Amino acid sequence: MAARSSGNPTLSPGQAHYVLERLIGDRRISAGEINRYVSELGREITDLESRLQRLRDAHGGPGGGAAAPAPRGRRPGRPPGRPPGRPPGRPGRPPGRPPGRPPGRPPGRPPGSGTAGAGAGAAAPAAGGAKKRGRKRSAITPEQLASRQLQGRYLALVRQFSENKRGQYAKVAKEKGREAAIRDMQDALKK
Repeated sequence: MAARSSGNPTLSPGQAHYVLERLIGDRRISAGEINRYVSELGREITDLESRLQRLRDAHGGPGGGAAAPAPRGRRPGRPPGRPPGRPPGRPGRPPGRPPGRPPGRPPGRPPGSGTAGAGAGAAAPAAGGAKKRGRKRSAITPEQLASRQLQGRYLALVRQFSENKRGQYAKVAKEKGREAAIRDMQDALKK
């Protein structure tokens, strides 16, 4: 049997497909024979599974044999010592925390508003009736709103130009104002 298997060439999937097409083309094998081999796959899998089960039973079940089963190795790609569930590449921080941020309460959260939600600090405000408030946002003035809208229009237009022309419009915006730069860009886009 060893002599027979040593003569069998190892084929890549592409080579095997080519050989199969040639055998069918040369009428050395029929499509019916190929279908028969394919249909026997399920039966062969069932036979192998039943043989495996018989071997397990003879060994003494999944864990009860004369020799202990070999210990499973670590999962590939996971360095030893990393807790399960932590994504690779972030060894010392929980997911979501940017580098350099110390552990503790997230910014913008008042003290006592941890992520647990059911702690003693979370129950006290409900009983006392007081509401916790985060950092107060200052109201935006109409001038700030107009400036931000103008900046948005400027950025939307300047992104449509190549890097070497952006400097030209930035210079116009600095010298004559963003309105003039926007007019120049709109005129250039219409041409």
